[in-house]
Amino acid sequence: MNKAFDAFSNNAIKGLNAFNARDFYPAHEYFEAAWRETLHESRNLYRALLDLSGGFYRLTQNRPDAAWKFFVKALNWLEQLPSLCCGLDLAKIILNIRSILAALDQKMDPDTILQKYFEPIPPPVGGSR
Repeated sequence: MNKAFDAFSNNAIKGLNAFNARDFYPAHEYFEAAWRETLHESRNLYRALLDLSGGFYRLTQNRPDAAWKFFVKALNWLEQLPSLCCGLDLAKIILNIRSILAALDQKMDPDTILQKYFEPIPPPVGGSR
């Protein structure tokens, strides 16, 4: 299967919808389900998205140190993938995570980070369901 991994799983779509609605804990759970049920290469994308969701969830709990760990893990997974994967622009997501990590390093308030840096992830394009 390659073509930059083709289709997005149903659980991943649910995770993306929850993420975009700022429902980070359910998003994390959906992405984890997608990761667990997927046997092909796209499972690492789902792992990155579950870590990304976890990072934002920790920000909502005012736990910036825990959020930082999730964002670093998400970044590490995303940097191993093609810049366009399963119809998502990962390069844009990577840049945003780097901005979030810089804000966390500068001890910016978690609520400010959420307001300033949260960006919904556009739905998958091309080859995705």
